[in-house]
Amino acid sequence: MADNTLSTWDAFLFEMKGKVHEVFPSEAPFLAELSGFSSTKGMVDHASSVQRISRDMDGGRDIFSGRQVRHTIILAGLQGGGWTTEAGTWNVPHVLSSDEVVIKLCRALVPFSVSVDVERDSFDNSNATAVATLIQQARSALCRQENLTFLGIGTGNVQAVTAATGSPGLVVPVGTGANFDVLLPGTVWDIATVSTGVTTTGGDRRKIASVQESAGTVTFDTAAQASDGDSGAITFAATDAIYIPGSESTPALAGTVAAQGLGQAAAITGTFETIDKAAVAQWQGTDGRAGDTATTALSAVMLDGGVRRGRRSGLGKWDFGLGDPAAIDLYKQSLYSLARYDPQVTTLKSGFSGIAYDGGDAPFPLIKEPMHPKGGLKLIDLASFQLYGDQAGPSFLEDDGSMFRRFNRSLPKEAELLDRVQLGVTKCNTIVFFNNLAVAA
Repeated sequence: MADNTLSTWDAFLFEMKGKVHEVFPSEAPFLAELSGFSSTKGMVDHASSVQRISRDMDGGRDIFSGRQVRHTIILAGLQGGGWTTEAGTWNVPHVLSSDEVVIKLCRALVPFSVSVDVERDSFDNSNATAVATLIQQARSALCRQENLTFLGIGTGNVQAVTAATGSPGLVVPVGTGANFDVLLPGTVWDIATVSTGVTTTGGDRRKIASVQESAGTVTFDTAAQASDGDSGAITFAATDAIYIPGSESTPALAGTVAAQGLGQAAAITGTFETIDKAAVAQWQGTDGRAGDTATTALSAVMLDGGVRRGRRSGLGKWDFGLGDPAAIDLYKQSLYSLARYDPQVTTLKSGFSGIAYDGGDAPFPLIKEPMHPKGGLKLIDLASFQLYGDQAGPSFLEDDGSMFRRFNRSLPKEAELLDRVQLGVTKCNTIVFFNNLAVAA
């Protein structure tokens, strides 16, 4: 027996779903800039040179095959040129150092459920935002989940567990340098072993009850949060990490379950997009500190050195720097003592602002990104990245003819906001990274 849907909501839901496409990337700077979001228009600027390529775009049809995407990378500019005499013989042409990379779309999904009573009670003005709120929250959650993934290392790993102290238990050590801007009370995570990608005993879908930043610990709730989650004590060790739920995978499978990330692209070792970074120097990120691993505050001198090293990749300017807010704050505070310092702020097209650094060919802002790994900053050239998706943005699953579906004969029903997406990287050496930065108190 089929369920009846409430046709009176169709127009409203259509408008809400259409809005999801336009404002989806607006809440996170990296995703917003990759998508071409314009804060002045309040939507994705479809005339932007930087935007998501989808299957239905004229330029995207020939690069999609099923869930695979093909793109070309140029590892080095054309070589073999030179000078010649009037009667001399010019050089034999060299082969362009290029390669073709095939990457696969990954699935990001946020489900939510609603009962018929809540849906129908939303018809009147006393509670007219129930379904709208769920749609907006799903959009926001998916946006932040994708942004966090794109800043990561392709395995869903967001924070290492630092010790087995207290295992099994609920208080998990993560260190005082952990990203407590991401590990927030009320958020839900998996705890899994890094080498295998397998969740630990009691580690599925656990909600953070509280955090102790000074102690470097995260305390999880003892209760299960959903039928696919665990309850009670959690087994953990220093070989484990905290992951985006359901995304955990081994380093060898990075970018196949969770989407590829900026951390992979900026690395100087490992295999990324099938190319061995150790074997191809220009496929490595550029270390702005030239191997210095001492914990030091970000400074103009350090940025100047990083820009000089970054110029070797053919760039003189970057679109923006993206990093730990506390590291950028310490840099900004160091300038306050300068007698004639006049702080300049630059705003990106997506609406995010940051203090301007003017040591390149053109000034660019340093954007605070709470989801960025702590103690680090990266200079970003948007032309070195490409966002791919099978549609223009996330959409609700409607393969059975309705946005809502039931899994048993009960009144509550479920909707799933799904995005099939992948972050492609065409150049790695344009990413200038600064690690081990001191942070503001």
